[in-house]
Amino acid sequence: MTTPRHRNAPRRPSRNGARGVALFEVLIGMVLIAAWLLSNAGLQLGALKFQKSAESRLAAVALSSELAERMEVNLRGAYAGNYSLAATTVPVTMGTDCAAVVCQPSDLAAYDLAQWSARAAAALTLSELSVVDTTPTGGVTTYLINISWQERRGRQTYAADTRSAGARTETMSYVTSKALRNASL
Repeated sequence: MTTPRHRNAPRRPSRNGARGVALFEVLIGMVLIAAWLLSNAGLQLGALKFQKSAESRLAAVALSSELAERMEVNLRGAYAGNYSLAATTVPVTMGTDCAAVVCQPSDLAAYDLAQWSARAAAALTLSELSVVDTTPTGGVTTYLINISWQERRGRQTYAADTRSAGARTETMSYVTSKALRNASL
């Protein structure tokens, strides 16, 4: 004889239902881990982009400082305006190798500009290099050093982009001035 079952008696869960819940929990955990890994990859990609941008800016600052120091060493050439460089996108050529022979101040300035522009072209995707003598009449000898380069900007586009609708680069610039003390040589 079987005993009748009470209406309010608890039912034992079936084993198949418990397995389905466990698999569902594992699936949710895997989805969360995958989302976390993808967001981490995006952060790493952004960090690499900013690191490259910082390296370019650091290179521009170092190149400007290097040319300013070269001007300090060759004051006669700087006072004479020999460090002027018209806007260019390629390294300038040098005539005399001042590392091998003793040069006049004008030749040393040309050599310095050639070496400097070659290093700038190697370090950056140049848009423009220029060195302008901005010395006022009777004033302190002053040069304006301009370094412009191209940087990738990823997927971002700007409405004011006049070059092309699909342009993926942006022109960055570093401009500094160098004032040289005017002393009798």
